[in-house]
Amino acid sequence: MRITTNQLKAARALLDWTQEDLANKARVALGTIQKFENGIHSALQGATEAAILKALSPQIEFTGTRGVALKSDELVMLTGESAFPRVLDDIITTLSGAPKPEALFACVSDRLSPPAVVENYRRLRKQGIAMRSLVREGDTYLMGKPREYRILPARYFHNNAIAIYQDKVATMILDPVTHEDRGAIIVRNAHVAAAQRNLFNFIWSQTPTPAQTTAETRYE
Repeated sequence: MRITTNQLKAARALLDWTQEDLANKARVALGTIQKFENGIHSALQGATEAAILKALSPQIEFTGTRGVALKSDELVMLTGESAFPRVLDDIITTLSGAPKPEALFACVSDRLSPPAVVENYRRLRKQGIAMRSLVREGDTYLMGKPREYRILPARYFHNNAIAIYQDKVATMILDPVTHEDRGAIIVRNAHVAAAQRNLFNFIWSQTPTPAQTTAETRYE
């Protein structure tokens, strides 16, 4: 879709974002946003508009050439392949500017992470977002430090990632046969997130840290 100057201004106003906020979250030049909103440029280039829409899409929906509104995002469905990178994008957007940003991951496997997920994990770290993960017993292919992980017994591990961040819980949808990424459900509810965070922290307190080093371990 093609967004208008007024729609972009309205979207920022609904989120209480400055032009600088949008530029940083979309990773586009501030001057480009300023020139578009000031009417110097009548349209955004395709790649720039796509980046801006991606930054706004978790919270904003556009309709027609004038409509813009906050999403009713108690429940958001991400469909199609590569949903997990989009969940990680939402984690970065949601936690950006938080005083002590942290993302919790249950039943994840760094070994199975595709390049897009690996890159977004790096982005989380560069943004100063702390991460803790529950991984499978025997999993030594880790992207972080041992203190960021706890080991689940193999009989309780099911490879279907869950992410808990701020007031959201994201659950991946995998193909039942191939186990490939097919989508995700994001629930935005403070009570649900608090309950899941408490459960995560209880499991964290009862499970061991992985071995310090192995031939396969990859700390980044």
